[in-house]
Amino acid sequence: MIYLYAITDRPEAALPALPGLEGAPLISLTYRDVAAVASLGTAPGVSTKLSSLEAVNIWQHEAIVEALMSDRTVLPVRFGTVLADEAALHSILKAQYAGFIADLEWVYSRVELSVQVLWDSDGQTPTDGSAKDINCQRSEVSGRAYMLARLTEEQQAQACRQQAETLASGIRLPLERLAVENTHQVLVTPRLLLKAAYLVDRERMAIFREEINNLSLAYPTLRFLCTGPWPPYNFVSNRETNLLGDNDD
Repeated sequence: MIYLYAITDRPEAALPALPGLEGAPLISLTYRDVAAVASLGTAPGVSTKLSSLEAVNIWQHEAIVEALMSDRTVLPVRFGTVLADEAALHSILKAQYAGFIADLEWVYSRVELSVQVLWDSDGQTPTDGSAKDINCQRSEVSGRAYMLARLTEEQQAQACRQQAETLASGIRLPLERLAVENTHQVLVTPRLLLKAAYLVDRERMAIFREEINNLSLAYPTLRFLCTGPWPPYNFVSNRETNLLGDNDD
């Protein structure tokens, strides 16, 4: 079995002095001018559930990918990706070579920065819809009150969503100007106004963080969290093999 961490350029570069999952040494399998960084001998169970050690292994996986990112371009592979053997990995490298090259060129000298914005929506957030405080069985009047309460609740939810979209739009615009690509979600939870990721040129990271500080001053009631640089999990397009991207930070 082979456990896969990343696809990289610079096949000649030395591997990080880190152990792979379960202590296995890191190896590099080269195809033309790309390389797959992996470790041998990982138990098959890692592809599904890593029992009580799963969190430890996730962080170890991430540490290896970040170490690779320090001196080469990296396409991070989804945690828990296990292949049968080197032949299977070689087949993927050969079949998806053009896509890997395109992705490596796109993220070259770029990093992912994550932004989360928390807010206090003054209770104007959607509820679970259960309306447990209303006894609909008391009378016809109570039934009408229940429907009015539900209507008010829906109106409040719509107003909350509109307010969130407006705020998020104002925050996103200056950040998107500093990025080459971005993804975002609004109101992931009632407290999480905005969750976004930005692909940013390395030389613009300081400017990006400065803009976050400016936004914090412009929106004093919001809380801004900016983390990274991360490997570009959200900005790889070559997903046919179900290997790349989409780790939840």
